[in-house]
Amino acid sequence: MLVALIASLAGFAATEFADDPDQYSVWMQQSCRIQQVGRSGGVPEDHTAFCTCLDREIRAGASGPVYRVFALGSQGAIQDQAMVDDWAAARDTAATEAAMLSPDDQAQIQPVLQSALAACLPQSYQGE
Repeated sequence: MLVALIASLAGFAATEFADDPDQYSVWMQQSCRIQQVGRSGGVPEDHTAFCTCLDREIRAGASGPVYRVFALGSQGAIQDQAMVDDWAAARDTAATEAAMLSPDDQAQIQPVLQSALAACLPQSYQGE
C-alpha cells in the first residue's frame, strides 16, 4: 500500500504541469522578457522580438520533452515573477525531467540553446 501511495505521488509530481506546448511558449517568452530586462534594461516589451525568436527557435529545434524542460526551468529561474503558482515546483520538475531525458535529448539541450541564441541575437534590445 505504501508503494502505491509513493507511486501515485510520483505520478502527480510529474504531471502537475499540463503538457501544453502553447502554454510553454507563453512561459518561455514571459520569462525571457523578465530576464532580459534584468540583463539589458528597458521594459519587457523592448525584448519581445528577441524573446519571440528565442522561443520559436528553441521550440523548433528541441524535442517535446526538452522544450518542456526549458519552459519549466524558465519559470523556476524567475522565481516570484513566474506565471506558474509554484516556481520552485517548476524548477524542481524541470530538473527531475531533465535527468530522466534520454541521452539523445540531454545532448541536444546545449546546442539547441546556442543555436537559438545565435539566430536571435540580432533582435536583442540594445538600449536607448
